[in-house]
Amino acid sequence: MDDSTKIRNGYKLEDWARHYKESDLTWDIGEASPPLVRLWDEGKLKPGKVLIPGCGQGHEATFLAERRFDVVAVDYVPAALELAEKNLKEKNLTARLLGQSFFDLDSSHDGSYDWMFEQTFFCAIDTSDRTRYVQTAHRILKTGGVLVGLFYETGEEGGPPWNTTEENILEFFSEKFVVEDLNKTENSAERRRGREWLAWLRKK
Repeated sequence: MDDSTKIRNGYKLEDWARHYKESDLTWDIGEASPPLVRLWDEGKLKPGKVLIPGCGQGHEATFLAERRFDVVAVDYVPAALELAEKNLKEKNLTARLLGQSFFDLDSSHDGSYDWMFEQTFFCAIDTSDRTRYVQTAHRILKTGGVLVGLFYETGEEGGPPWNTTEENILEFFSEKFVVEDLNKTENSAERRRGREWLAWLRKK
């Protein structure tokens, strides 16, 4: 992995690795995000091929694999993928785990995914990479594919996590995605209550 890859996603790779080494995973709620679970319970999600960027310990990957999604989960921190693999194996589930930067997904991923699930990744990357995030998401989704995103409004300066407002979401995504739904979700994990925007973004 070259130095240009190491400085992506807000922190350097070594900074994220240190969090895992020290078990300082304050962003991790220990389960799949409740708003995403609720979408499944309401019948709004149908099994298909899904990509999860910045998957961390793989709670969403495990949840979706258990429901027969074809899961590809990406994280460039080796310790994160080790935990994700462990969590999958504990339930006898499989998913494709990629140890690389989301931004470096090659052309074999282009137009391949029905879904992309976002939570605590957009807020973790440096704000200068947000346009590139949108371009990559648009590239990998099928036409009409959906990005389901939980975007974190911290209300604070600096980061990560970097503040993400309703205006930010509309600014960055409206050119390449139809914003079919965008609302503050009511069933976030307690520590994030009132701070998460749930977005349903369909690739144009």
